[in-house]
Amino acid sequence: MDTTKKGNELEDKIYELFLDQILNGRFWAKKECCKIYQKKGYYSKDRKKDIIFDIAIEIFLPNQKSFSSLVLIECKNYNKKVPVGDVETFLMKCQQVSGGNVKAIVVSNNAFQEGAFDFSESKRIGLLRYYDRDNLDWVLTRSPSNLVTSSYALNESATAYRGLNSSDYESKYFDFYGYVNYQYTNSIKLFFDGLIEYGQDECYVEALSLIKTTEDKSDSLVNYVEEIEIEKICEELLSEIDYSIGKVPLDELCVFLTKTYDLKVIETSELPDGVLGQISFDPLEILIQEGGENEAQKRFTLAHELGHFFLGHSKYMDGEKCNESSLDIDRTNEVGIKDIMRMEWQANQFASCLLLPKKQLAKSFLSIVERSELSNRGFGVLYLDNQQCNQDTYYRITTPLVKIYKVSRQAIKIRLKKLGFINESRKKGHGDEWKKELFRQ
Repeated sequence: MDTTKKGNELEDKIYELFLDQILNGRFWAKKECCKIYQKKGYYSKDRKKDIIFDIAIEIFLPNQKSFSSLVLIECKNYNKKVPVGDVETFLMKCQQVSGGNVKAIVVSNNAFQEGAFDFSESKRIGLLRYYDRDNLDWVLTRSPSNLVTSSYALNESATAYRGLNSSDYESKYFDFYGYVNYQYTNSIKLFFDGLIEYGQDECYVEALSLIKTTEDKSDSLVNYVEEIEIEKICEELLSEIDYSIGKVPLDELCVFLTKTYDLKVIETSELPDGVLGQISFDPLEILIQEGGENEAQKRFTLAHELGHFFLGHSKYMDGEKCNESSLDIDRTNEVGIKDIMRMEWQANQFASCLLLPKKQLAKSFLSIVERSELSNRGFGVLYLDNQQCNQDTYYRITTPLVKIYKVSRQAIKIRLKKLGFINESRKKGHGDEWKKELFRQ
């Protein structure tokens, strides 16, 4: 591929991304206060002709015909770090444009050389590294870097630093990492705050506040779904295949789903390293990693992806890659995007309800308890603390359930706790090894 075509591909993606943000009111400035252009020229007195820029965003104060700020963007589609010389050359072009408060951004699909950061600090140039959203773990319908809250982003400077400095760093969640005015961030709004407002007088900053979009303070854009509703969806689904008790026959369920929804479930050995499964909504298919000895993990992965489908998550994302951390609901707090946290919790809850149906699990559990002559001593049927006798009882009761339902012990434990059959009381700092392995058998 020639360098011009390669550069244009990145430029087109960045233009479409910012255009989408502006049109949908998600950009830093309100859509009625900004305009975006591709390959637009701005007059240079030095050259006595227009200089063409990859992307330009004109930002207007209320009731003004001329833009108050002009953001000029150059895109670098490199297989190496962006050298400081490229940043210097771009700034020289930007400085020739008159008639506005010009702000410069260099966007790259790769990292930046160290000298580029020093130059950025002295000249207040913004540096952005872009990760193609199709390659992220969650392919959201909105830019992840626009959804992250400012409070979370302020704690993510170390991650953004690695993304911008290391060519080998692969982002799993965010499509942008930025650096401007000594600040590393994964929030596109914080990035533009630093780019446009830093160093301006108070009157101008106050005027800008009138055109800025406000940060979404809601808990989530993803609809809340009650646990009882998820339970009902799973019960209705299992009734379609005449399920009675024991291991849920996922193969039969997949046949039903193919006939009813044209949902294809395919086992493949071609998923990326570390990816257990993935779902895409166009085409509608679920891919599951072929082979492997951990049947419980494989079954939970498939059920997790089915959860995304049945809970209507196609409204919020185009697809998702599921790895081991996706199946541990405690770790989704690391992501910092409430929409993802909520979708992942819902998908895991769906998987738990589907693979461990409430009525059938309760019947199996109580049958094992009765055969074991275990009595409730006032602390619950199973009382789990750090005492060896109680741990032994826990393993003795849950081991048959693991074999019957072909799920992990941890999944059994979480489900039994929700159903009120396990009362857990562990001292802080002791007995927490189970948290490290979600699918420990």
